[in-house]
Amino acid sequence: MHTLSTPLSKQEKHAHDEIAALLSIVPGLGHIYKGHYEVGFLWMFLGMPTAIWIDILFALATAAIGLLFPILCWVALAFDAYNEKDRRRHHLTSPWADDDESED
Repeated sequence: MHTLSTPLSKQEKHAHDEIAALLSIVPGLGHIYKGHYEVGFLWMFLGMPTAIWIDILFALATAAIGLLFPILCWVALAFDAYNEKDRRRHHLTSPWADDDESED
């Protein structure tokens, strides 16, 4: 049983990193998941729309080779979200976890 004072194990930290990388399918959501709200919302509402606009310009100028630009941005965001420090407080057990063990 985990308490709030118990540090996360290496496997739990790795699982949180993988979840953040998977959530980066929606640009910025992995950062928001790890507690980096400013960066996450910035990427979500400003960064990726700008990347898509640049992609359209690159695609027109380079015979569609520029279509790789947003894909590279998504991969970079997932990598960054995976490697970011987790700022969240981890509440691994709910306050009602002990209620399950009580007798009725």
